[in-house]
Amino acid sequence: MSKRMRVAILIAICLSLTATAIAQDGRIVRETVYSPSLEGNLLGDSPNRQVTIYLPPSYDDGLDMAYPVVYLLHGYTGNNELWMGGSYIGAANLVSSMSSWLKSGKVKEMILVMPNSRNKLNGSWYTNSAATGNWADYIVRDLVSYIDSNYRTLPQQESRAVIGHSMGGYGAMKLGMLYSELFSCMGGMAGAYVTSITHVDQNSQGYALVSLTKDWQGFNSLQWFNQADIALAAAIAPNINRPPFYCDLPFVYTDDNPRKIVKVEEVYNKYAEDDTVRLAEKHVWALTQMRAIYIDCGTNDDLIGHSRRLHEGLDKLGIKHFYREFSCSHTCCVMTSTGDALEVFSNAMAFEMLVSVEAAGKLAAAWGQIRKLE
Repeated sequence: MSKRMRVAILIAICLSLTATAIAQDGRIVRETVYSPSLEGNLLGDSPNRQVTIYLPPSYDDGLDMAYPVVYLLHGYTGNNELWMGGSYIGAANLVSSMSSWLKSGKVKEMILVMPNSRNKLNGSWYTNSAATGNWADYIVRDLVSYIDSNYRTLPQQESRAVIGHSMGGYGAMKLGMLYSELFSCMGGMAGAYVTSITHVDQNSQGYALVSLTKDWQGFNSLQWFNQADIALAAAIAPNINRPPFYCDLPFVYTDDNPRKIVKVEEVYNKYAEDDTVRLAEKHVWALTQMRAIYIDCGTNDDLIGHSRRLHEGLDKLGIKHFYREFSCSHTCCVMTSTGDALEVFSNAMAFEMLVSVEAAGKLAAAWGQIRKLE
């Protein structure tokens, strides 16, 4: 055998081993998905959204295999690359973590979809808004439809889940309740359930402070949590006649000297209606139909009270759910929490088609018509 042939064989073996390693670890696909729901938003954010997609190890092996889908929603200031490592995730990344969880039997093979829902205000709060765009519809209508049309998914409620961290936890719980016909599992990790009246009242001074912010230069000089107050207001209480942020606030400062904090009752009530526990009270039946609800939070997290309140609220309603507390801050255990949530979902979701694809298609079409009429 010639030296050239030996080199060629060695290269072929190396390439084969590399391909095997990639297959064992799954792979990442990055796409840009057009969202009609975000067209014409007043902030000028692009309707073309980046999406990061994890495909499991066996995806490229058997073209007859289809998979459940879990939508992972990032927090405020985050984006679709959050679970890829860096930022507050640290050295861990979703591909290596999934590889470890699959090998240990902790989770089953599934497709994971991570959308970019960051807007000009650094966070959309996954809510339909006359100002910032229809970010809920972007997820549940545009993105779910795109993923089911372009990847080998199990396009049924029983095989679809939504969960997120911080702002994403708020969004996932909200989307899960409002669109329960699409999701059978839902959850929040260190969720920022900040529309509760208790939180709004406690943050009255913060809202009053940002009511003095009149332009983008002022916005950029604010602390991130004050920016988040404006972003949430633009989602919950949009006002198309109030540029540049197009929102109303539940508390504002008067022009008096000294200034006084005044509650804006109409806006305050909008926050109350959006409270996660109140939404749960309105969607008890949908919650009882969920295959799994996962909630967790670190005991050193400033948001621990939010999760405990939601946990207690669901208990009072008789809603079964997984609840976990652990010794951690807001951002130190996101990947661990993700693994624990996916383990719960692995044991709850359907990993085979329960109705025919044709029937599922008819259901999807009917859902689309219903949403169009609303």
